[in-house]
Formats: sequence, structure tokens, C-alpha cells
Amino acid sequence: MAELNLLVRLKVPDTIAASAEMALTDLLAHDELLKLEREELWRFSGSFDPDELLRKLLDRTSRFVNPSKHAHRLVATLDGVKPFHQRDGKGELVLVTKLDDFAGRDALAYCRNTLGLSGVTAVEYGTLWTLWLAADAPTDAVEKMVDCSARRKGLLANPHAESYRVF
Repeated sequence: MAELNLLVRLKVPDTIAASAEMALTDLLAHDELLKLEREELWRFSGSFDPDELLRKLLDRTSRFVNPSKHAHRLVATLDGVKPFHQRDGKGELVLVTKLDDFAGRDALAYCRNTLGLSGVTAVEYGTLWTLWLAADAPTDAVEKMVDCSARRKGLLANPHAESYRVF
């Protein structure tokens, strides 16, 4: 079983990340947050050569990576994944996925039915957030910013519809 983990980010300023950062710092008073960045994760699984699949995805469609507006990188595994570049502070990564991964199912149907990539048997979609924190941020700062359960001042994951994993 092969796997291809494709991380995609915007080349231009990310207004979604900027809005979330503003909400966390200005509205929810998470002063320890220095910067918030976002990448999309597309994880393809199945019987394929990862290099060949990537070439086909980049050559035949702009659905996952539009070269005019996206940059991308591959990671072998999400364990030990690093932020796409360094900044001041501590970089903490959080993967947020939907409990019902409609985007992944739709992407799988697109790969198989439109692109004819029959070796792809599963596609998962998620958002990888990088939270750049002040060096003296409390150890539970990430959890507090991510989880928006009742009476929590988080924002990035709604536990009724999403799950998250802190790396």
C-alpha cells in the first residue's frame, strides 16, 4: 500500500489564516500566538508509484495544486512533520480533519472517474495549522486555541464535526 502526503499552501497571503489569527489574538485574547499559518493536506492511498501519481496530479489537473497560486511539498509521513519555514517562536502543528470527510470522498471519485487513476483507493483531506507561539507560552496553549468545545476559547476545531491531532 503506497501513500502520498501532499501539503499545499497559498503563494499569496492567506486570508483564512489571517482572519483566524486575528480572531484568536484580538477577540479571544490568545496573546501567546505570534503567527498562524495554514496548509491543506491531501493524503492519497492505494497501489501506485507515489512519484508517478504526483506527476499525473500536477500535469493533468489543477484541482489539488494550481501552480499559479499554490506551492506544495511532500512529506513521507505526518509524524515528525515540520513547518514549511522557520519563524521566531515555537512552531506547533495541528491537523484538523472532518469527521465526515466529504472532500476526501469527492476527490477520490474525481481521481478514479475523471482522471482514471484506478490505483488510488482512498483520499483524505485535512488542514494543517502551524501556530507560532511565544517562547514562554504555556504548555496547554495549543489545546486552548484549537478546541472550541463549550466554554473554551478555541477556534480551529469544532468537536461536533471535526477531530484534531497535535504533533
